[in-house]
Amino acid sequence: MAPPRANFQEVYAAGERIADLSPSQQYDPAGAALRHFGAYDFQRDKATNSFFTAYVPAANYAVGVYMAAAGYNLINTHLISETYALRNSNNALTYSDRKWITRGWEDAKAGYWK
Repeated sequence: MAPPRANFQEVYAAGERIADLSPSQQYDPAGAALRHFGAYDFQRDKATNSFFTAYVPAANYAVGVYMAAAGYNLINTHLISETYALRNSNNALTYSDRKWITRGWEDAKAGYWK
């Protein structure tokens, strides 16, 4: 369900690194991590400009892990991710996308990726 390069401990650590920054200071590093073709956008490969449907859950899971580590609650995590999707995607987040974001957030809060 995730590409071999997926390392959710790394995703968690990246989120933790921005936790004490102001929201305006978090914007650029979070974007570099999570935006389309970002470091943890496991569904896309920038080098080949490829999209991998099989890795959509892993990309959404990474959003949840990152946002939990950065200190965001689940409601704000969904609000931010849905706003991003509405502005930058051809489609809004699906129920499945939300489910994987929630699962990543919950797993991170449970301490699985520390």
